[in-house]
Amino acid sequence: MIFKKRIFKIGCCLAFVILLVLTYSFYKEKRMYEQYLTSNISQDIVDMKSAIITNDRIFNRILEDGKIINEMVEDGEQARQVYYGLIDMMQIINKYNFMNLTLSQEANWLAQPAALFINHIEVGDIWPQALRRMQMTFERLDISNYPVSAELKDRIQDYQELNQRWLNIVGDFETKVIEEKDWPQILYDLEQETRSYFKEKNVDFVEDDVWRDALNPRYDLRK
Repeated sequence: MIFKKRIFKIGCCLAFVILLVLTYSFYKEKRMYEQYLTSNISQDIVDMKSAIITNDRIFNRILEDGKIINEMVEDGEQARQVYYGLIDMMQIINKYNFMNLTLSQEANWLAQPAALFINHIEVGDIWPQALRRMQMTFERLDISNYPVSAELKDRIQDYQELNQRWLNIVGDFETKVIEEKDWPQILYDLEQETRSYFKEKNVDFVEDDVWRDALNPRYDLRK
């Protein structure tokens, strides 16, 4: 009987040690994930701000000059800067979508990171689609300067107006600091502001095929 009690106690101790090791391992995994995510969020905030601020400056310059400058001069290579800035924004969105999908499928309750680091952007949301259609206007404009037609000018004014709304949310580097904990709310606000913009225009972004025609001057010049 005493022997069985000893075996039981030893078994309980071993089980406790194993549980302790697993708990510590999961906790360490969680902390490493949160540290990794926090450092990445800081860079994503910088990249998102930079893209929106740069696009605002270039849209203004294009509208002032009446052409898209792709020479290597001050404020030049405009199409390339806008195009890759929009790509950077899309990649940030896609990263968080993939991260959330992976977490929801694989993370256990002990390793689940704090909720404030998680933000889900739905596949059917308007903001990512708007970014993609804006990209199409500036795609492959890396050879020469392009004149801005009246129709394209109106379109870029629309881009500028929507981008200005995004800028009002993220702010510039001097006057607004975004904390890591605020990042999910920022992403949510950018989507909601995009929806509000098209609602105020009385258009359905999906059903009305808004900006479906890219008005890319590279191809318009061939007509």
